[in-house]
Amino acid sequence: MLCIVIWSVIFGSLLSYSPNTHVLSATGVPEITMISPVGELVFDVSRVEFNGKISDDLTTSDKLLVKVFEHTTDNLQPIDITNQGLLTLTPKDQSAEFSYSKEFSEGDHKIYFIVTDEDGLSSNLEQSFTIQSSITDQDTETTEQIVNSETITVKSPQGDLGSLATLENTETINTLAIEIGMRPYLANMYLIPKDSEAQYEPGNVPETFLPAEDMTRVPLDYKVLLDIRSVSVFNPLQPIITFFGGSTGKEKLVKTVTLEEGITSYIYTFTPDDENLDTAKSYFVYLNPNEIVPRFLKFTTVSNNYESYQFESNQGNIEREKDYIHGPYSVVTSTCSFCHSTHNGASEFLESNNIKPETNNLCMACHDGTNGSPKLDSTYASNKHSKNPDVSCSSCHDPHNPGTKDNPNSLHSDYNKASIATGKENDASLCFTCHNVDKNKNIKQYYTNESYVNQSGHNITATVDSGSKLNGQIPCSECHETHGSNNIKMLRGNLGNIKINDSQNIYESKSENWNAAEERSFCLKCHNNSTSIYGKTSTFKDKSAAGEPISGHQPGEEQSCASCHGGASQSYMEAAHAPKKGIHVQVNP
Repeated sequence: MLCIVIWSVIFGSLLSYSPNTHVLSATGVPEITMISPVGELVFDVSRVEFNGKISDDLTTSDKLLVKVFEHTTDNLQPIDITNQGLLTLTPKDQSAEFSYSKEFSEGDHKIYFIVTDEDGLSSNLEQSFTIQSSITDQDTETTEQIVNSETITVKSPQGDLGSLATLENTETINTLAIEIGMRPYLANMYLIPKDSEAQYEPGNVPETFLPAEDMTRVPLDYKVLLDIRSVSVFNPLQPIITFFGGSTGKEKLVKTVTLEEGITSYIYTFTPDDENLDTAKSYFVYLNPNEIVPRFLKFTTVSNNYESYQFESNQGNIEREKDYIHGPYSVVTSTCSFCHSTHNGASEFLESNNIKPETNNLCMACHDGTNGSPKLDSTYASNKHSKNPDVSCSSCHDPHNPGTKDNPNSLHSDYNKASIATGKENDASLCFTCHNVDKNKNIKQYYTNESYVNQSGHNITATVDSGSKLNGQIPCSECHETHGSNNIKMLRGNLGNIKINDSQNIYESKSENWNAAEERSFCLKCHNNSTSIYGKTSTFKDKSAAGEPISGHQPGEEQSCASCHGGASQSYMEAAHAPKKGIHVQVNP
């Protein structure tokens, strides 16, 4: 209660300096005015852009701070939404023009624009508006644009091209629907040799560069290259990388490259403070959601025993002279003896007799941190894969495949994450090897059955500024940790591709059983009107378009999400993988 009182006093003081009630003549109090939109504010699109002007007769515009707050019925005090949208400032001596755009949910909204000078004096401007109906894929006009000799379909709420980032195609891209976005985004992240950043040009990647996402055996003297794309000037006020596997480092702008359609590529490097990466370590990398569209990536460094190893071509080690522990078998047959014993094998696969015959134990003999191999965390409380006798490491990984730059983890088939996921069945063909029959929960149907896909609330067309090609169902990795987690059903704790520091926003299962409470807790960690994936904000409405309370969406209710969003069967499997959208029932009077 004390915090609410204090916040009320502070926010009240900000509002008290309204330009409508004060004469700003040589007082040093900043002024804020709205240029557009004007008149009755009712929109039939979800993304709204506001343009205005700030000024101060005693303070230069570069020292003025603009914040945006929204007052909702769920909160006693306005919420800071500045970083949920795109705010740009264009200084002009004693004044500056500002622009703020954001996607809003359907219904009524009240937001405040507040300008503050360096002495803490503030003025505000209130804007009330209504989103009548959000843009849908069916309502959106399309137009075609040729990018890198491939045809893609570009979707824009205005029906024109707007600004479109150039896409580098490393493989054939089918017709792809993309909504126009405006935030700076990560186009590419590579792991590169030191002093090689000058070799990089957008669309021209040297052979020695490694794609960051899920890469393994990364040399220890490598550093990170970031290719940030933006349609406006990108001048980050905070570090681009907010978390780098617990390590710190320095960012440096190397150069900028002007691309087509008004896009600029900002090339940065990130060098660890310790100069070299740690051996056999998995690095979890989060990008700053306040500066760009949030992204999460992971890579693993090489072990001590193989520091000189590097992917020299997409042929893996076929063209490489040096040996590698998982091959090549035609050259060095003694490699087989690491795992197999010809005459004393303990199983039909002749695993070495000094290792337990179970395949997982065989792999973990090295992948427990010994022998310099990357360590897998075996303390997870809910690793359904390792506890299932029908599942082993080799169910997903091929130990006889040395790995390539395209498939560094030696997977049997595709397991595509955010940077390359398209939303189609092939994204998770590895998962569907097992999860395609009733015994293992038929998840494949939610990616292949058109009736499920078409009605799915998780069928997403990524915005351009997300840096993703997704146009379909979200990947499994958005919700699940492949090797297990401390939560039931191997569910992630950090959702939305951001590093969550507030424990209240991290998902943590309170029960060992999946029930209505766990289902609501997990879903609402994303559906909170603020978490964004692929440039889209996950919404949660407590009232219908008519302003009536929605059953199941009210505080204190214990109704499962699947009871409305799980289809006719009210299945949590459908609610999670292909939730029915727009199924809202009013609370009985």
